[in-house]
Amino acid sequence: MTNTPLPTRGPGDVSVEYGDDRSDKEVFLQATGLQKDPDPNKPRHVLIYWVNATLSGGIEIWDITQLEPYGHWHQYHYPNTLKVDSIERTRNQTISLGVFTSEQREQLLEFAADVEYNELSTESRVWMHKLLAKMVEEKLISLCLFKIIREMVPLRST
Repeated sequence: MTNTPLPTRGPGDVSVEYGDDRSDKEVFLQATGLQKDPDPNKPRHVLIYWVNATLSGGIEIWDITQLEPYGHWHQYHYPNTLKVDSIERTRNQTISLGVFTSEQREQLLEFAADVEYNELSTESRVWMHKLLAKMVEEKLISLCLFKIIREMVPLRST
């Protein structure tokens, strides 16, 4: 069952309280863990985020774009703005995709919503590969950066 997802509000979403202020923001790709596991059967979850606000106690408001796992299936949610402890940056591999304008972030979200996936068989690295490839095609990120990410995470195309 391949489909183009209908974006839905993610669980715990705080986008109403902490919306995007439309300023230029650094956008990051994050992969679970600090480095890839040598065992290819242990996939890393990947997501893209930017920070909408910084609160007290090291809490940040992240606008997150991901194919979210739910047991044995996945779903794309948007908006998906969550309170996250900034320590997550040091627990996981974080790669800067560059500083994006509000319009570029909107493009990224449109591309994410258009990535087709199978809820039962598509995992986040395949979905992210498709999203980043579209971002290269539309010149939001460079081919060189895409190749670096593909190796470091690693990302799968199928």
